[in-house]
Amino acid sequence: MTRLSSIVGVLALLFLAGIAQAETMSSVQLITDATATGSGEKHAPRCINRTFQGMGTTSAGSGAATILIEASDKATPVESTNVDWTTLGTITLTLGTTQTNDGFVSYASWRWVRARVSAISGIDGTVNVYLGCG
Repeated sequence: MTRLSSIVGVLALLFLAGIAQAETMSSVQLITDATATGSGEKHAPRCINRTFQGMGTTSAGSGAATILIEASDKATPVESTNVDWTTLGTITLTLGTTQTNDGFVSYASWRWVRARVSAISGIDGTVNVYLGCG
């Protein structure tokens, strides 16, 4: 085997490993069926490419929800207040009987992330929030 063919082989393996890695995606639910304001538990994502998605509905009529995605690099941030958290992004939903959703992408590598419902209205207004990691 020549040196050139060895280099080509190594590059091919690196390329294929990159494709396999790009196809790997996991997700975790940060908030489940929230009907009132409040924060979900903090989560330490083990990835750089992150997606955040909020979804919500009402049982009748219309409503609205505001979900803050917050981040902290502090080793043990206080979870009962907003003091140690900075807003990474905001998801605003107009709620109705048909599920609505919105989200955003973040390439920022924070130690901790969490979701916080800062406002919710509507008859039986309910939201769920997910973190995708790839």
